Amino acid sequence: MKEEPTINIGEVIDHDDGTSTITFEVNDAFEQMYLEDTGKKRITKRGLSNYIIDIIIKANNKQDGYDFNYEK
Repeated sequence: MKEEPTINIGEVIDHDDGTSTITFEVNDAFEQMYLEDTGKKRITKRGLSNYIIDIIIKANNKQDGYDFNYEK
């Protein structure tokens, strides 16, 4: 069975200026999906962060098959 790409959201820190810092972990399948979707040869923090932000926006709007799956 093929592993599904997942993002696990860790800590969310809200700042006084209205921004937030979010920590997250991704699995190997997610990293592979990132490389395939972007055509990049390596993973960078900035590139992965921008990619995840795009996915979060799509999930919030339920676009392109993205949605949230809440687990406790």
